[in-house]
Amino acid sequence: MATWQLIEHASRTMLRLIETHLAITLPGSSVDVKLATPHSFGELKKVGKSTISVFLYRVTEHAELRNNLQRKMADGTMRRQPLVLELYYLITTWGARGQNPAQNDAAAALEEHKLLGVVLQGLYDRAEVGRAELFDDPAKPVVWGDRDSLQIMLESLPVEDLYRIWDSSELAYQLSATYRVRVLGLESLEVLRAEPVVEVNFNVGTIS
Repeated sequence: MATWQLIEHASRTMLRLIETHLAITLPGSSVDVKLATPHSFGELKKVGKSTISVFLYRVTEHAELRNNLQRKMADGTMRRQPLVLELYYLITTWGARGQNPAQNDAAAALEEHKLLGVVLQGLYDRAEVGRAELFDDPAKPVVWGDRDSLQIMLESLPVEDLYRIWDSSELAYQLSATYRVRVLGLESLEVLRAEPVVEVNFNVGTIS
């Protein structure tokens, strides 16, 4: 199971999946794919280069697996079940409007539509991300376990929730898609040790 760095590496995996599909569908294109927050949306509105932003806006626990029983390890110790997380991403496409957004708006909008189609196809084709495709930094300790994976699902977020995200940036709504990414799963460091049974006594008697 994964270490505490799994959120960072899940986000890096999302970036790499999009970049890889861009290279396949639009070879030679110059599109930036980057992590973003509402604080950076204002600059992206005036970007001079087409961009896809990935914004992690929510993290929750997978409720159905919350009360799984503890695990007994090979050494006899007990551990909690891995924490199964669900990460919620807002993926937004930004056409190049530059310093003349009104003049370039129509062309930029068409570019946004094209790029969103690329994102939808790429993440649909990678709905199940196995261990081999998960991002790892070769210069750092391994984050993922042998059986770790991601499940990527297009999320139908209510319109009010979408606008609430954009309200926080004080910007008008921008074409976006939301995704729920299930991560299996965060390993606990807590070891629950049980006293081993070393001797058993049976007493045989009569009942009067």
